[in-house]
Amino acid sequence: MPVGFFTEGIEFSLPHPPINERVILLVCKVLRAAWQLLEQNPPPGFKFHSENEDTITENLVGVIESRLRKNGEIKGFNSALFGRVVREPKIANFNKNHPDKMPDILFDLKRETLPILSEQDGLFVECKPVDSAHPVYSCYCKEGLIRFVRGDYAWAMQQALMVGYAKAPYSYQHLNCTLASRSPNTEFNTLQHGPVEGTDLYRSIHDRHFDWMKKHEKACPITISHIWLKQKVLTSVVGE
Repeated sequence: MPVGFFTEGIEFSLPHPPINERVILLVCKVLRAAWQLLEQNPPPGFKFHSENEDTITENLVGVIESRLRKNGEIKGFNSALFGRVVREPKIANFNKNHPDKMPDILFDLKRETLPILSEQDGLFVECKPVDSAHPVYSCYCKEGLIRFVRGDYAWAMQQALMVGYAKAPYSYQHLNCTLASRSPNTEFNTLQHGPVEGTDLYRSIHDRHFDWMKKHEKACPITISHIWLKQKVLTSVVGE
């Protein structure tokens, strides 16, 4: 149950209200559309198979913010309903001991009318390559997923998003095997995980072993949606 209190004269509740499932699915659609546009018309010299994570993310956010949000090509995703989409904003972790944490992408959901701490609200996204040089366990999970579990990012939220830049033959089955091999309450604190019926997403739920500030209530579990963007031409979604 949300716990309301005042911090520096601002009233908000923890956890923040959940993000509507339709919003998460819409953001995933936007990510797929931006990925497709990059594949179809890459910037000069840009090659998916040789670019690093930061370069891919930078270009992906550029397409999302400068084109898709501004032009409204994806129904429901526009500047009237969404704030800026930013790359690597500086935020504080759950206890403010680390004030310069930088999630890869933050979607501003324009929820100022809700009882939230604005700088800690939104759909937080962490991106990781998935290939032979970047294994699912040591890279995607231990350097990406864990940041949501330990309260670096999205500590006030109930949901977040992981994006995998996946090369063949990697699939969600590799993620399934990785999470299944880690026992509950250790490392990733996985409570449950599996594919989301009717979508191309995978989803996992993780317990969080830290306390929210001031009132010291234990943080609620966090639900992570996983979308893996494959390096191939995708079915058209732009303009649907």
